[in-house]
Amino acid sequence: MHPETDPDAGWVAGLTGRSVAVCERELRAASRNRRLYDHLARLHRSEGRESYVEIDAPLELEAITRLLRPRHVVEVGVSSGVSSAYLLRGLVRNGRGTLHSIDLPALPRPRKGAPPPRYSWSLPPGRSSGWAVPRSLRRGWDLRLGDKTDLLPLLARELPRIDLFVYDVPHDDAETAREFRILDRCLSPRGVVIVDHGPGGGLCPALAQWARRRGRLPLRRRDLGLFAFGPGASRRPAPPSGGGRPRAVQV
Repeated sequence: MHPETDPDAGWVAGLTGRSVAVCERELRAASRNRRLYDHLARLHRSEGRESYVEIDAPLELEAITRLLRPRHVVEVGVSSGVSSAYLLRGLVRNGRGTLHSIDLPALPRPRKGAPPPRYSWSLPPGRSSGWAVPRSLRRGWDLRLGDKTDLLPLLARELPRIDLFVYDVPHDDAETAREFRILDRCLSPRGVVIVDHGPGGGLCPALAQWARRRGRLPLRRRDLGLFAFGPGASRRPAPPSGGGRPRAVQV
């Protein structure tokens, strides 16, 4: 793992509708508390890896959680649990809320005579999804193991609403669009949706369509394949460059 050194306050502001100054304050608070980062990095090194697949904006995840004060957060894709840990820390700091995480564990099958492959999302031998999340943060965690195709509709029926949705798994446009339509009916009017498209990835049609249905404009996190929409990203012209907020992606 490498510490995040340049979080994007404008992206957080554009999603939450809060001022850039308020978002910068939350990001500084998350950055100053190094205990969680040190714990995750130490556990990763103990398994012989510097990192596992994760969203490269953990401080933004915590800041958004702090500012939204969500009751229900849904996350798809866990691996070692870096993103989960920062979402959970935001909930713990809020004193409320539950993180509902879905993961289909990936354990690579070694080939005869060759060392086991180390895919970025695979789990170390003997570990389960979210293995790096500190026990102190797990009280508000509803971790469900299985296929998202089965578990997302179940969550959509169970939860009264979803306030924050984080989607960090490979995309199949048709399948992803179906999943997003299922979740749309329980997404809070002020809910935030974040989708990771991988390093340098572009906006997927499924998220573009969902944002359009909601009257929102997807915002890209600076220098990453992270796109999201929220109450601060309504369908209005983007502010001039240099205005402190990211430009919206027209869809």
